[in-house]
Amino acid sequence: ATKDAIATKLRWHLKKLKVSIDDPLIRILYSSEKVTAQLAPLTEEQKANPKAFGAVDNMRIRVLPVVGTMPALMGMAISSFVLCEIGGKPFAPTAAERLGKSVRHRLHQHIKNRETALRDEIEAGVAPEGAVYGVEVDTDDVEYLMAELWRNRCLISGDRLGTQLELIKWDIKKKATLSNLVLMSAKGMKKFKEAGGKEGIDAQVRERIEARLELARRVEETS
Repeated sequence: ATKDAIATKLRWHLKKLKVSIDDPLIRILYSSEKVTAQLAPLTEEQKANPKAFGAVDNMRIRVLPVVGTMPALMGMAISSFVLCEIGGKPFAPTAAERLGKSVRHRLHQHIKNRETALRDEIEAGVAPEGAVYGVEVDTDDVEYLMAELWRNRCLISGDRLGTQLELIKWDIKKKATLSNLVLMSAKGMKKFKEAGGKEGIDAQVRERIEARLELARRVEETS
């Protein structure tokens, strides 16, 4: 929801209330469309007392510069999701904004470069004990990992798309596969390294990450 101002505001309020948006009971509908319209300026009369012109408390007049049909469309999307859940026919909409081809290729190349460096360390006898190298993902897998599994967010630092994000091996003793690559920001990678790997990560964060990796493991088994 990096381009959806309303979703960003709601996320801020939820965080303030200590509500985790990763809770499986919470479903979020947002638009990834870039905002182009601006708020309509207030008249001199409205500036003098903006609260008197608002249709809703704490929300000034003309605060939502959107086409009138948009709220109805969002409502239809929400109701469709609910009906599918009730009917036992759940669907999985795109969880995050899709990546461009060049971004997918760059991230995949970075994975290969890191594994090549690890291979050289193993051959030189300076790699961590038990380290294994190898890449078993392609650019399509990178898109799945980024958008579907990790939703363009580092679970260690909380950073989202817009910062430097990389797919890092969770277990150095396994190859780079769908179920062993975790999305991390530069801050997240620093914490991961300073913690000495996954075992040093906060228990709750580690549990959430490994729950996501289990989903990827299921995808591997069915593919």
